[in-house]
Amino acid sequence: MLPVWAKITPKTPSDVYAEAMILKAEVGYLRKKAGIDKPFPKIEVIPNKYPRHVIQKALEILDKINRYRLIHGYGAIAIPPYPSREITPQDVYEFVKRDRGEVRLFIEDRAFLASLKRRKFVGKRPSDVYGLLWSISLGFDDLLGIKGYTPNDVYALSEKIVKISNFLRQSQNLYDHPSKPKIDRQLYPNHALEASRRFLTKVAEGERNLWIEPADVPAVPHRVISATEVYDALQYDIAELQRIKYRLGLERYFQVQKPHRLRSFNDVVANLAYATALMPDFGVDRPLVQYPTQSLKKRPSQVYAVTLVVIDKLDRLKAIRGIKDRIQIPPYIEGLQPMHVYQKGIEAIEKALRLKEKMGFYPSYVPTSPFREVTPTEVYELIVRLDMIVTMLLNRAGDKSVKPYIYMLDRPEVYGKKPSDVYHNVWKITRMLDLISGSSYTPNETYAIAKLLQGKVTLLARQIGAEGVLKTPLRRVSGKTPKDVFHEVLKLHRAINRLQKRANLHVTDVRIPQESKITPNSVYNALRLNNADLNRLLIELGIDAESLLRDRPRFYGKTPDDVYALVERLYKEMEGFFQPANYRPVSSDRKVMQP
Repeated sequence: MLPVWAKITPKTPSDVYAEAMILKAEVGYLRKKAGIDKPFPKIEVIPNKYPRHVIQKALEILDKINRYRLIHGYGAIAIPPYPSREITPQDVYEFVKRDRGEVRLFIEDRAFLASLKRRKFVGKRPSDVYGLLWSISLGFDDLLGIKGYTPNDVYALSEKIVKISNFLRQSQNLYDHPSKPKIDRQLYPNHALEASRRFLTKVAEGERNLWIEPADVPAVPHRVISATEVYDALQYDIAELQRIKYRLGLERYFQVQKPHRLRSFNDVVANLAYATALMPDFGVDRPLVQYPTQSLKKRPSQVYAVTLVVIDKLDRLKAIRGIKDRIQIPPYIEGLQPMHVYQKGIEAIEKALRLKEKMGFYPSYVPTSPFREVTPTEVYELIVRLDMIVTMLLNRAGDKSVKPYIYMLDRPEVYGKKPSDVYHNVWKITRMLDLISGSSYTPNETYAIAKLLQGKVTLLARQIGAEGVLKTPLRRVSGKTPKDVFHEVLKLHRAINRLQKRANLHVTDVRIPQESKITPNSVYNALRLNNADLNRLLIELGIDAESLLRDRPRFYGKTPDDVYALVERLYKEMEGFFQPANYRPVSSDRKVMQP
């Protein structure tokens, strides 16, 4: 096996803190541009916060970014649901990265963005990250022209708590409903926070009976409480409810609906008292209805089911727009893995977001592939986000009857599907998006993905001491067609497979098919497959190439000649890894690891 100097380790709270600090600087730039000179609100570190609580804060910031877009007429973005699994710092990191990606789109000052440097932190805890994200969230309020959350916001969250509590009650076959209390006196945020504390006490009792560590129930401070603090407490409650759903092996999502009339804290307290009565205690003296938590891990068949719904929605969009033309069904590729499907899913989201821009929305952040093994669950979450975007397109086109997949109860049942089946459907989706938008990839986009591969090859060469391959010259060519480029990409794919075998990686027999008509789209698709395979090699060798995905440049005026020349050099560099002259000598003063 090729020498490995390090492994890519999962993100820690310190890594998340570092990412959040850059987010704070970016939000600070927006505040300064808006004439807001005061510092971010200070938040004391609150103990006993865990990743499941921190991710709620990252989602809260994303929700405020969405509000900011709506205020400025930019159009909404897709906000993912709380993941149905045990939340890790890696999950929180991905959500904060999403926050950053969306905020950076509002910043045109390239010099400022280039000046942002990632600091290294050690010893940070989830509570530290929570406090930092809460400060950023409060700092965003000034950009929205609000002073924290309103009673209506808090009420909407309390309604969600009622729905989840009732769902958990019915999951234990308890269908009797206690009466909802009536409040006949004026109540305030302090009363709502106390009602939240009583509800959380009931939740913690249930957690104890489920043999999981009970939630920490904080005391209500003896001071005036704000609506924002109540909102924060309810988010904490929801995080614990999500944890209980996971413990029971259940998954069900509920939308937060805006109230149709002004609500007061009387309504909030009534809801929380009702939720407390509904919430089962999962007593040990009664049978427990539960399912394997493994059942919450997604399988390719479940991802395939989402793609069926997306295809149906795109057919509806075609009908609304009067498009009668049909796509050419793409060829089927055997042996693909979740990482390949993830790459195709990114392409589909990128094309959906481009169509979204054409329909009057401001640009949105395009996700990137993580540098670790990709699971079917992560592919599922990516395609769910794609479904949300397509749902927005339908809503914008006038069809308000459709809702996101995660809120549908009549989902298609699918069995026996493989990653290759999912990939095939996602490929259909990308072609449908091309048809509806009336555009497709050009040599500019294929050149960009080839440049990304070039960056990864550079990292690989430096890691294993083969810098000599980077001296391969770029040959000028002319008269090349997309078909010529495609054949060069096939050669590159075989070369990457050869490196994978050298690294003792299992190589699936993936054969990139050649269609009768080769277009820049064909080249782009083949390069995406190459990108997935090269990622797998880098991950095996412990090379984290995430830095290459930040601020990727756009290219203009590129031709098939430019793409061909770059791919040809990539191929020659790959072959160069098998030439001893390209490796630097082993230094005699190289430090030796001690046992």
